[in-house]
Amino acid sequence: MPEINENGVQIQNQNKIKDLQESYYGKITNNTLLLNHIEAAYLTEKNKLKLNKEKLIETASKHTPRFELKFIVYRDLRERGLFMKQGGESADLFLYDRGKKPDKHQFKYLVHIYSEKDKININWILKRTKKSENLRKKTLLALVDGEGDITYYQTKKTNPKGTAKQIKNTQARGTLLEERTLLWKNGEKLYNKYFYGKPFSGNIYQLSLTETQYLKDKKHLKLKTNNKKIKQKTADPKRFTKKYQVYKDLRERGLIPKTGFKFGTDYRVYKKYKNPNNLSHAEYLVHTTDKKTELHPPELSGTVRLTQNVRKKILFAVVDRKINYIEIERIKL
Repeated sequence: MPEINENGVQIQNQNKIKDLQESYYGKITNNTLLLNHIEAAYLTEKNKLKLNKEKLIETASKHTPRFELKFIVYRDLRERGLFMKQGGESADLFLYDRGKKPDKHQFKYLVHIYSEKDKININWILKRTKKSENLRKKTLLALVDGEGDITYYQTKKTNPKGTAKQIKNTQARGTLLEERTLLWKNGEKLYNKYFYGKPFSGNIYQLSLTETQYLKDKKHLKLKTNNKKIKQKTADPKRFTKKYQVYKDLRERGLIPKTGFKFGTDYRVYKKYKNPNNLSHAEYLVHTTDKKTELHPPELSGTVRLTQNVRKKILFAVVDRKINYIEIERIKL
């Protein structure tokens, strides 16, 4: 009879060991096969192993952290015909690509499992993603909702660049109001050639507060109102400062950020630009974060789904001494 203990389930029947090893279950030690609690629970559910389910689950819940979540994900991946190994400190699971076997190939994904109630630190995702990529692996987030359904997200560090022209030989003049700047000189040129601002009324053009700050800092805009008041006109001056850092970085990468309000993000971003009448679709939606930002799975799920529904990519800009960009994409395995 298989033995249930704090380390898993021990199998000593040699015929059973051979059968299970052929399907890549467990680890063999001294002619004994040790199944981890998750493998044992799955095999019991599939009637390939006869165990006291109550004892197994109670033991597993006590000695395997987040057992129920790991079991749900493990079962789903096995049902998809995928192989995996139990992870350690670096991941919950090591997952192999479709058609790849543990005794012949390297694993592809480091899988991290979360509940919909969890909070996920963006800097933690960044560090894990960097580590995976250094190992030539991919990072996979498995988010489990309250009904046990799973959504998989791949994360990757990205370096967005565009081909938009940098502003040259243009000096605008304007007045800073409460929520925008109105331009009295060169507004049409800024809009048509470089895609700053938009028409306001007749031949008068407007700039957002972020665009105002950038053009003022670059000495392409002269304001009648003191520019030190710009961030104080925003709802959250501290967040405006971080958003402005991202805006500036995107512009200097040859990209054109515009408001992402309609999509629930900070910016929609264009990689190329010719003129307002020949405008391509924005390739990215960008959300500003910092090292302390925590993502809530329901919000993350909604953001990624919306982004992919409108055929764009969502980038999380992590503001620190330098700005790192993480792309999070929902995938099907």
